[in-house]
Amino acid sequence: MVLSMEVDFLFINPWIYDFAAYDFWLKPFGLLSLAGKLRHLGYSIFFLDLLDPFSPHLPKKPRRDKFGLGHFYKEEVPKPVFFEDVPRKFFRYGLPFPAFRRIISTIKFKAVFLTCLLTYWYPGLFTLLEFFSKNYPDVPIFVGGIYVSLCKSHLEEFIKNYLPWAKINIVLEGEELISQIQQSYKPSSEPFPLEYPAFYFYSKIPYVVIMTSKGCPFNCPYCASKKIYPYFYQRNPDEVAEEIRHWYEKYKVKDFAFYDDALLFNFEKHLGIILEKLLSLGIKARFHTPNAVHARFITREVAMLFRKAGFTTLRFGFERAENRFDSKLTLEEFKRAITYLKEAGFTAKELGAYVLYGIPDEDFSEVKKTLEILYKIGVPPYLAEFSPIPGTPFFERAKQTSRYPIGEDPIFHNNTVFPAFKKPDWEKIEEIKKLARTIRKELKASCQQGIDQAV
Repeated sequence: MVLSMEVDFLFINPWIYDFAAYDFWLKPFGLLSLAGKLRHLGYSIFFLDLLDPFSPHLPKKPRRDKFGLGHFYKEEVPKPVFFEDVPRKFFRYGLPFPAFRRIISTIKFKAVFLTCLLTYWYPGLFTLLEFFSKNYPDVPIFVGGIYVSLCKSHLEEFIKNYLPWAKINIVLEGEELISQIQQSYKPSSEPFPLEYPAFYFYSKIPYVVIMTSKGCPFNCPYCASKKIYPYFYQRNPDEVAEEIRHWYEKYKVKDFAFYDDALLFNFEKHLGIILEKLLSLGIKARFHTPNAVHARFITREVAMLFRKAGFTTLRFGFERAENRFDSKLTLEEFKRAITYLKEAGFTAKELGAYVLYGIPDEDFSEVKKTLEILYKIGVPPYLAEFSPIPGTPFFERAKQTSRYPIGEDPIFHNNTVFPAFKKPDWEKIEEIKKLARTIRKELKASCQQGIDQAV
């Protein structure tokens, strides 16, 4: 006998179809935020993250590290024919489709809410749109996320050509959507006391994502932050500290990842206050910055506060040592920041710098030189393959150099295929990857050797 559940809304984070995917503090923050706000208003919700590595419905649990990071469950699927030149296998990451169908068959719902995090991950979203439109034709579907914000016309074209009967609503503004929902649906439950992003829907919470601000005051030529968030806004520091305290004390969460694009901006009046408040509360958490922070804002005092507060993963947007793409950082500023951090006790195990490569008209000698400079400074390099993002200057450049029609289909934005290249030199690409791995390994081994000698 199959028991059924009746809720107001069904929230789903789709599968990923890609060559590679890794849980580097990857969560559908926008979808979780909307779910939290609607539950606060009294709506009952069933939340299903198809990427959840702790799902009891998975045939096999993927490996996780001490911070809750790791692989997703995956199944190999046919590689798109236009990617035949890419020497990689292709996978669907997440819950097996039969398990998904079994779960959905036990739920009754009034509307479905879907997201899509990256522009080239839309195949997972489209699979869900087709499933719900054909099996639940009278149920409205609300779709949002980064893909929708950047590629709205692509989604509209798909709906027009393949699902013209479907009740699909494209969401660009969350507050307007909430008002629309309140006018169309009556809540079936009691209001939930808090409206934080709904991480409590997960059976296990290895980490929580925090956004202390939205947008970015900078304007990098490869980034679409301003297109997604036209204005830069920072939250009340006391409210942020209280949110972290909530997850730390009630759910015993120890790891927090900041999703901000400009976490250190206005430090003394924002993040500095948050960290001092957390220290005064006796909170001993671990903080991570997967989105990278601006080294220019690292002072000796900031470095010391980071150490005391528990920062464990510090990533910096370094890009290139020379011929930089913007003016937000110089090599000397970066070196000075690293000096302060090492004085505060940080080692190569906690530090890392993103090196952007695969850009239009790439010069691999510059990438190699950047890696070598980071080695001398003692900061592990992490390669960030370029993905052309609509609405940015680099996207327009990439359209001129790409072997794909990246302006027509977001599937070609995939960074694994090096979309800005006319003809990728896979051997040279692998050499750069190997060099970065070797440098990271050597720096961390040297760091561990120093620790062992000290002990």
